[in-house]
Amino acid sequence: MATTSPAQAGSSTPRRAALASLVGTTIEWYEFFIYGLAAALVFGDLFFPGVGEHTGRLASFATLGVAFVARPLGAAIFGHFGDKLGRKTTLIATLGIMGTATGLISLLPTYDSIGIWAPVLLVVLRLFQGLAVGGEWGGAVLMSVEHAPASKRRLYGSAPQMGSPLGLVLATAVMSAVATLSDEQLFDWGWRIPFLAGFVLVLIGLAIRLGVEESEQFQQIKDAGETARLPIRDVFARAKKSLAIGIGLQASVNVVFYIISVYFLSYATKSLGLERNTALLMVMIAAVIDLAALPYLASLSDRIGAHRIFIAGIIFTTLAAFPFFWLLRGEHTVLTGAVIVVMMVGAHATTYSVVSSLIADQFDTKVRYSGTALSNALGGLLFSAPTPFIAEAIVGNGGSTWWPLALMIIIASGVSLVAIVVAPQDHHVAHKPDNDLVPSTARSTTPA
Repeated sequence: MATTSPAQAGSSTPRRAALASLVGTTIEWYEFFIYGLAAALVFGDLFFPGVGEHTGRLASFATLGVAFVARPLGAAIFGHFGDKLGRKTTLIATLGIMGTATGLISLLPTYDSIGIWAPVLLVVLRLFQGLAVGGEWGGAVLMSVEHAPASKRRLYGSAPQMGSPLGLVLATAVMSAVATLSDEQLFDWGWRIPFLAGFVLVLIGLAIRLGVEESEQFQQIKDAGETARLPIRDVFARAKKSLAIGIGLQASVNVVFYIISVYFLSYATKSLGLERNTALLMVMIAAVIDLAALPYLASLSDRIGAHRIFIAGIIFTTLAAFPFFWLLRGEHTVLTGAVIVVMMVGAHATTYSVVSSLIADQFDTKVRYSGTALSNALGGLLFSAPTPFIAEAIVGNGGSTWWPLALMIIIASGVSLVAIVVAPQDHHVAHKPDNDLVPSTARSTTPA
């Protein structure tokens, strides 16, 4: 794996690249999470009326999962162009597509206006959101990691990771504001405001991304005419183990995050009896603290090792799974809020802070965009998409059977533990994986 040149490391390029990754992923995830929050709170009534409240939420969460089905396709498409044309060009395209799809959702007529076409159009636009996110995350990670100084690889790799909780904070704040409206106003026009805001945010993100230079590591192989002809084919043909590791690393963090950020809103209001604004505030506070913890843990991992931080997070998640649900009590809002914060930091920030750079480590520069994007997209499809739906199906409308959710978290933690044990423990992939794509000159014995 190529290293950052001293000149590059000493310039402002790494910081600009990290900022562009942070802003871009924040916008992408804001628009992605707005949909999830709306699915939990209003989409069941607006697009799936007449089927019962519980069934409507199930259908709404099912449309949430549609995006995860599209993400592997987005990863394949944009991964190909990211490895052929460049990271910068591809990331501008993904941001534009996400903003357009989100803005159009705000203009959709509901079921009462056009019948079955309303949920059909909703699903189509959700598919485009999924395509964009499928290509966004991997490219944003590489924009930061490939520009980063070697001694701060994990810290810079956490920049796009910070976009997720920051996007959640923005989405939750905006949704909290519109949730103060009366039910009539919220269901009539209030829910559209967060989606309309996506148009403005995209313009800001595009302006920042246009000012970032292409990754030096990618530019070198492009100038030498050594880009992969079909990077997706190479990933599946010769990097299967790396891909499996990348997918498995995300199991625990994805399940925990989607239980807290999406499903908890339904669980809190239906099973715990909390007001929707109270539940939204809890999630927002947890996301703010999670946001602060991410760069600290990433910086710590640059000193003591990413594997140590990741494994510590997996151990915490496994031990905390059952106590997490035991301590969620509607009558004790302060306790419930504190539990959400502790779980978000201990089970999410620890693993999420380093998982991006750990996944990028698995792939050679020639196929790194495709491999990283596919790992993320397939991990989301397997572990993120089903989580809110399964949770709603298990707990039901106001139910209290939560123990299978704790078991689901423990199983996901086991998958991630296997992945991190198998993953190489070096900054620069100090092993020869099954892909033959990591050049021998790129190997290092520097601890992760």
